[in-house]
Amino acid sequence: MSPHPRVGRDHILDIAEKLFTEHGYKSASIRAIAGECGVTNAAIYYHFPDKESLFAEVMQRHAKNLREKMTLAGENIELPREKLEAILKAYANTIAGQHAPIFMLRKDTRHLKLKVVKRINLMEAVSEPIVEAVQLAQETDEIKSQPNAEEAASMLLGMLHGLAQQHRSAGIEGCVLSEDDIQMAVNLFWEGVKKIKNIHEVTRKNKKKKVQRTS
Repeated sequence: MSPHPRVGRDHILDIAEKLFTEHGYKSASIRAIAGECGVTNAAIYYHFPDKESLFAEVMQRHAKNLREKMTLAGENIELPREKLEAILKAYANTIAGQHAPIFMLRKDTRHLKLKVVKRINLMEAVSEPIVEAVQLAQETDEIKSQPNAEEAASMLLGMLHGLAQQHRSAGIEGCVLSEDDIQMAVNLFWEGVKKIKNIHEVTRKNKKKKVQRTS
């Protein structure tokens, strides 16, 4: 029996996330994490075989927590457009600040083996609630099925990241995305896909008229 079964796994993950975010994967050593936790290196290795495994679990837990927070934000909202806005607002709160954990952790995946990176897939996990909201809008025929839900989620996240970067460049600190910013991004996306839908409808009607004239 190991002498360290009482060391809290979640506490280790909390401290590890803090140090990985503040100092980066390479600089945050097992010794430093153990010291901050008030335990020996052996206590960390009781739960995690190596630093890479610890970092991977920190990433997976961060993605899971963020995904659940986003899902919860849109849970009781029926209208797809409003649901999407609520989900994106929850996400926007996590990317406030240049050193938000999601960015710092994601950046450090370059130090990991490819198979570990594939297992984590942070942005794919984060995209899931957005994909589900877009799929709901498509299923209820509010927006066109193209772009597909995964592409739409990437577009929306790209708009938010671009706006956040622009605001930071302008010297805006703290929560750099306002409710107006979120609404603007959703409106641009929504109106764009509605226009695509309308163009397709016009094309179909024109083809139908042409067939009727030639028959």
